[in-house]
Amino acid sequence: MRARTAPAAEVEGFFQAAPPRRTVASKEIIGEFDSVIEHRPNGWAAQGSASTVVDHPWELFHSNKDNWNAILELCDAARRSISIEQYIFAKSGIGSRLLRLLTAKSREGVQVRVLADGFGSFGLAASADGASLTRAGGEIVPYNSLSVLRRHPIGGLHRLHRKTVLCDETQLMIGGTCFHDRMADWRDTMVRVEGPVVQFAASAFERTWAYAGGRATRQEPAAQGPQSPAADWRYVLSEPVRPSRQNIYRELLTRINDARTSVFLATPYFVPDRTFWRAMCRLLRRGVELRLLLPARSDHSNVDIISHAFGRALARRGAKVWLYEPAMIHAKLAVVDGAWGMISSFNLDILSFSVNVENGIVSDRPAFIAAMEEQVDRDLSHSRRV
Repeated sequence: MRARTAPAAEVEGFFQAAPPRRTVASKEIIGEFDSVIEHRPNGWAAQGSASTVVDHPWELFHSNKDNWNAILELCDAARRSISIEQYIFAKSGIGSRLLRLLTAKSREGVQVRVLADGFGSFGLAASADGASLTRAGGEIVPYNSLSVLRRHPIGGLHRLHRKTVLCDETQLMIGGTCFHDRMADWRDTMVRVEGPVVQFAASAFERTWAYAGGRATRQEPAAQGPQSPAADWRYVLSEPVRPSRQNIYRELLTRINDARTSVFLATPYFVPDRTFWRAMCRLLRRGVELRLLLPARSDHSNVDIISHAFGRALARRGAKVWLYEPAMIHAKLAVVDGAWGMISSFNLDILSFSVNVENGIVSDRPAFIAAMEEQVDRDLSHSRRV
């Protein structure tokens, strides 16, 4: 049966309202790395007028199988600490495998902390593997459990939507990947980075951990002042409980408003607010190329009806809109003017815009942008134009 599509007038009318070493325990490995598209382990140095800017080691992964393998390997190599933020952390399959590895690391004396959303990862701490991790000295803290939602209907709506893995406060993986076997074949992106940016992610983890009621084990990392605009990597985040820190939305909106030649966006769910929609429409009126990639079929068919309606409305205004067909694409990507890129947990929908706790990585390093654009070309070659 063909899915019902939302009438175009509904979408149009909404926005015409008033302006506004693969050594992980061998039994646990998921499989060989088969779609690690880019690997840039050695960095480069660019001479600037004031100082040398170092591109720290980084690596991109573009399938959940590879994302999970990389996370298992990174955690297995940790010697001091492992901190994880996750929206969906299943109690079986890949979730169980990771919990068992974390338990083994905790028994080795590694500090293990898991901050899991109270809704998306409901019951994780009480599961058999979760209880084993706790007995081994690890900690699992739910973010805004359902009991909080009952007591605070508004504040309890905030969901921890981040997908972060921090190891030894020297390595960071960030992107869109959850831990559930039903997502094994999904097309999703994670990036592993090193360098000063990791401390900013560690500071954000400590704040969110404390907000969720996690036990204080040490002082918040000293991320030294604001991040430099010249840094090779910058950490961006959304914290609805601290609105002044909602800078993913602001940064993306600013980049769209300032774009001169092109904008590419990939999102699994496309339900923009008026401000974001109008920014895209202004961009098209200026003659800037806008490309948008959505899943042909996501894991929420009702949302697809809305997302595709918005996509068609944008296509009528001149955007190039594609639907990715091989599998669910869950990656959240942005590339602007071929000179700035972002990988994040941030969907282009109302929840991420205003409710969810999100994070991401942005960079203007040429090799990183080239790697992202290469993957964009691959994705579009497997997509159909709206």
